[in-house]
Amino acid sequence: MFAARSSSYSSASGRRTNPDAESIIPIYEYSCQDCGNDFEALIRGDAKAVCPECESQNLERAFSLPTVHSSGTHEMAMRAARKRDKRQGEERMHTQREYELNHDDH
Repeated sequence: MFAARSSSYSSASGRRTNPDAESIIPIYEYSCQDCGNDFEALIRGDAKAVCPECESQNLERAFSLPTVHSSGTHEMAMRAARKRDKRQGEERMHTQREYELNHDDH
C-alpha cells in the first residue's frame, strides 16, 4: 500500500514546503522598482529581500502562479525539445565535418 505524500508547493501561501522536514521555505518572486530586475529570492527569518543587480530594497513582490501541466503544454515542450535536439545534431555534424576537413592526414 502506498502512502500519500503532501505537495511540495502550496499555491495559497506562495510558499514551498519540504514534506520530509515539515518546514516552510518561502521563495518569492520580486520586481525591483529601481532597476526593473525580476528575480526570485529565498527569505529566511526576518531577512529582507535585496535586488541582486542594484542592491535596492525598493521591491514589489510579484504574484506567483503554479505551473500548469497538461497534454497541450507537454506537447509544446516536446516539440521545442525535438527542434532543439535536431539543431544540436546538425551543429555536431557540421563541427565534425569541419574537424575532418581541417585534420585530413592525406
